[in-house]
Amino acid sequence: MISLLQQAVKEDIFILLQHDGSAFSIWEALKKKFEGSTEMLKSKASLLKKKFELFTSMPGETPKTLIERYCHLVRTMSQLKITKTPAEWVEKLADALPQKEWGTYLMMLKNSGEFGRLSIGQFIEKLEAQDLEQQKIARMNSSSHQQDVKLYYKGNVQTVEASPKIQTVFSA
Repeated sequence: MISLLQQAVKEDIFILLQHDGSAFSIWEALKKKFEGSTEMLKSKASLLKKKFELFTSMPGETPKTLIERYCHLVRTMSQLKITKTPAEWVEKLADALPQKEWGTYLMMLKNSGEFGRLSIGQFIEKLEAQDLEQQKIARMNSSSHQQDVKLYYKGNVQTVEASPKIQTVFSA
């Protein structure tokens, strides 16, 4: 077992580990090195809790990017066994959204009574669907938008062209 650990861990890292030569002590030293000591874990947890409290959208950030950052924060907090209620996860993400774009939608969602029962996954699905709807509306309202008529017909769109005038001996 020791030889497997020695093969799996780079030599320069293995040398830094403090162990008594047993596989168990090597494993525990690796855990301590990469997970951190108890004090380090407490410090990380404290920092993550603060990041969670202060989490908000950044100027110009898309909803997709905001959700990705939030999910990364939630995943990191879960790894350190920091738990919140489903309502707290949802409420924090809702508060992080820019009020200018999302205030009306969030108000409607909260007033529907459905908001309090949503899991974070369900809430994110609703946000993504609403974001797609907003993108569609913005595209429809933009002045540069033109419909492609070819999308509505199976074949090519036939245009009526004037037939060329044929000269014959009887033409005047």
